[in-house]
This record gives sequence, C-alpha cells and structure tokens, in this order.
Amino acid sequence: MSADRTQHGMRTLRIAAGLLLATLPIAGAILAMAYAPPSHIEIAGQQVSVKPVLGQDTSRLLGGALVRPEHGHLGVLDKEVGVDVNADWNRLIPSDRRTRAYLVALWDDPTPQIARIQATARTHLVMWSAVGFTVGLVVSLATLLGAWQRRRRLTSYSPEHAELVRRHNKVLRRSLVTVGVAGLVAVDLAAVQAWQHEDHHGVVSSPVFAGTALEGTEVNGLAAEVLPFLSILRPRSSFYDTVADNLERSVGDVPSLRRTGDEVVLVLAEDFEDVNGMARQVGLAADLVDASFLALTGDLTFAGLPLETYIIDTVDYYSGSRPVYFTPGLHDTPAVLAAAEGRDWHVADGETTEIDGLTLLPLADPRISTVGSFGVGSILRDPAIDTERMVTDSIDEACAERPDLIVLHDNALGNRIAQAGCHQVAVLDGRSFEFVGPQTVTTSAGTEAIEFTGGSTGGHTSTRPDPGRITHPARFAILTVHPDDGDATYAVVTVSPDASVTTTPEIDLSVPYERYQASGFTGLPFGAVGARPGRP
Repeated sequence: MSADRTQHGMRTLRIAAGLLLATLPIAGAILAMAYAPPSHIEIAGQQVSVKPVLGQDTSRLLGGALVRPEHGHLGVLDKEVGVDVNADWNRLIPSDRRTRAYLVALWDDPTPQIARIQATARTHLVMWSAVGFTVGLVVSLATLLGAWQRRRRLTSYSPEHAELVRRHNKVLRRSLVTVGVAGLVAVDLAAVQAWQHEDHHGVVSSPVFAGTALEGTEVNGLAAEVLPFLSILRPRSSFYDTVADNLERSVGDVPSLRRTGDEVVLVLAEDFEDVNGMARQVGLAADLVDASFLALTGDLTFAGLPLETYIIDTVDYYSGSRPVYFTPGLHDTPAVLAAAEGRDWHVADGETTEIDGLTLLPLADPRISTVGSFGVGSILRDPAIDTERMVTDSIDEACAERPDLIVLHDNALGNRIAQAGCHQVAVLDGRSFEFVGPQTVTTSAGTEAIEFTGGSTGGHTSTRPDPGRITHPARFAILTVHPDDGDATYAVVTVSPDASVTTTPEIDLSVPYERYQASGFTGLPFGAVGARPGRP
C-alpha cells in the first residue's frame, strides 16, 4: 500500500509538473514584460527611458511629476498598458533661457516624439514578451527532452538494472520533481500577480497649462511649483497646424507633382535653423507627393547642439520615414551628424550613389561655423580638407561618375563645381536667404549647365536663432526627374507669415524662377508644365 501511495504521489507530481511546464512560456512572457529593464531613446540630445507598465491607464513622466491620460490597450487580452518615462529634469527644461529657446518648438509640436515613445513602448513589449516566452518554451522543452532521454536510456537496460537505477535515484528524482513543481508554481503565481496589477488614475488637468502643449496634464510635487514660471511654457500656437492644412490643399491642387511611373520626385530644402514647424511642412509635402527621397542641404539647427536634433524626428515623422540625403552645412556639427546617422539618414560622404535609377553625389561642407558657440568664423571638419580640396575632390568624383545631381550646402562652392560641367541634370545647393532656383552656368568647356539654389526654408533673413513662427516667406522645392532622359521640372512651395501656402505648377528646370515670377503666374509661361490660367 505504501509503495502504491508513493507511486500515485509521484504520478500526481509528474502530471502537475507537465501542466505547469505548459504554462511556463506564457508566465515567462508576462514576467518579462513586467520586470524587464526600460528601453532608451534619444530625445533632444538626451537619453530617455521608456518602461511599459501592465495595468496602468496613464503615462507618467519623471516618476509622476507629469501625468497624461494616454495609454495602450491589449485588445485580445483586455489589458491596459501605460508608460513610465524618465529623463534628466534639468536637461529636459534647462535653466538657461537661451537653451530653453531651442526647445520651444519641441513643446509646441511634441507629436513626433510621442510617436517615438509609443513605438519604443510597443517594441519593448513585443521584444521582451517574445524573450520571456522563448525562455519559458526552451526550459519546458529541455525538461521534457531530459525526461524522455532518461526513459529512453532506461529501456536500453535489462529490467533488473533499470529497476535498480530507479530505486537508487528515487529520492533524488522525487526531490527534483518537488523542487521543480514548487518553482513552476512560484513562477506562475508571480505572473498572475503581475498580470493582476491595476493602477487606475483619473488625470486632473492643471489649469496653468491651458492653451499650451501640456494641456490635459496633471502636475504633482515640485514640478507644480516650478513649471508655471518657466518661460518655455507659453500659449501653444496653431500657426503650423493651419499651414499644414493649407499646404495639403495647395500641393493637392497640382496633382502632377505626385510621383508616377519611373520618375524620381525629391523634396529639396535647407536652412531650417530650428524652425521645427517648417520641417513639418517639408516632411508633409514629401508624403503628399510620394517623394522618392528628401534632399536637405544643411543648417538643420542654429547652434548644432544635441538638444536641437529633435528636428530630425519631425522630418521623419511627417514624411512617413522616407529616405533623407543630408548634406551638412556650416551649422551642422558632429552632434547633428551623429543624430542623423542614428536615424538612418544618408549623411553625405562624397561618393556617388543611385536612387531609383537616378545617380546622386551628396557633398558635406568642409567647414563648421562657430556661431552656435558664439565664436567668430569657422573651423574645418577635417584639418586636411579645406574648401579648395573639397571642390577639387568633388569635381574629380563628378567627372569620373557623371552623376545626374550633385547636392551640397554652399552655392559659392556649388557654382564652382557646376562650372566643371560633369553633372547630367543639375547642381543643387543653398546657403542663400532668398530662393533663387535654376541658373544657367557656363562650363569650362563653353557649354551650359544648371545650378539650382534654394532659399531659407526657415524663412530667415539673417543668421540669428528664430525657432518660432516665420516672419518672412519660407520656400522649398519639389523636383521631378526622369532618369532615362534627364528631363526635369521643379515646383516651388511658399509658406507666408499669414499661414497661406502657394504651390507653383511644374516649371521646366531650364526656366529661371525669376522669369516665372515676372510672367504673372498665368497661362503656360516659359515652359511651365500644367499651369492653369489665374493659378497663383
């Protein structure tokens, strides 16, 4: 009877162990989601930790100093998931007034960063739940494989030897099974406890934030005393929201701009210098026309500080993460380049590349301005490469590869490269407050080539930090190139200080923008494609 009870007990333990092993992958997934270390992303030049929290119906910044109602919901499992976000408070809202000014645009339009936090939280949940499930599955399968292997080896012995081994290992076997069952029960109980965690919180919006980007946020602790006095918090402007609505209608009025067939459509812009709202419009335009890529010819930021690099995420978010070819300008420091490379932008390396059948030679300006640090003049990125060396090397590369487009920041250097006549379609450059457009350049061989110079997409008329609403017209271009024959057109998008937006019809690349303007914007002036009478 005693032997029967022992065998019955062992059989019960084995059944229990089998059932618990079946639940181990799910328990592992839950525990991994609940207790995994936070993920990290870079926002405005600083590391921000992102930790999804099961059962929480809010998102919290800095340990609950700021509480927002946004959270996720696992529909299949009917479970809410909030997010805890932590960063260095002093760097998030720095005490230095000038430094805070660079962050104004981020607070005015935090949507791209919120989207990055949400994407990071989703990736965190998927990755860690997969890790936990896989570990649990491996442990379960390894245990079952070990038990099967033991039974297979016992069957190779004679019945007498097999029985002798069983009796010899009985205490050890019972101990292992008991400990294993206890461990599996503990894991399941911990998983159940983690899953049952509920943290419901009704957000009480702080009235001090009415009309700002933090509207609808609850503020607690010291933050409630400090934040209202920071100059970074000001009534949120809807200016760029209005611009975006107008831009959708304006670009939509020129349907030929949308990419079709084998043509390559690119959006050309430069000199944002922290005007995040215009970075939004450029990204939006690229999405509207289904651009093949964006070509940004430098000066993304004013000071080149890491905290200004959120503008990179703005371009990505509104463009639908289209490829970006970035040719650094004088204000684009190594910190800006590192952030761009971290977002998988193609930073100019002086080598010819191909995009959808179009060949492109992107070039970095060899200088870095010290204006961001309030110095005077500029320094070289590489002490061995000055402007003369850069121009010479670029011409050598262009004449060897014969690219369709050459893209760089400075129009003075671009003009010299254009004079070599080694490009097929145009040299695209900038560093001009006024939008110039295409110009005919006489090459060293006596032929004609095209240089296309853009203007300040940030609406600047001087080198001065001005990250808010534009006070002068801001322009960028949409170019369409047919790689097979090199035919090309351009259209100019103009955003005015009153939030109105105009988009020209497609104009042949051989027609100067000045001539198009002088025509009065009517009919089919000077090779314009698709113009309509009366269309401004």
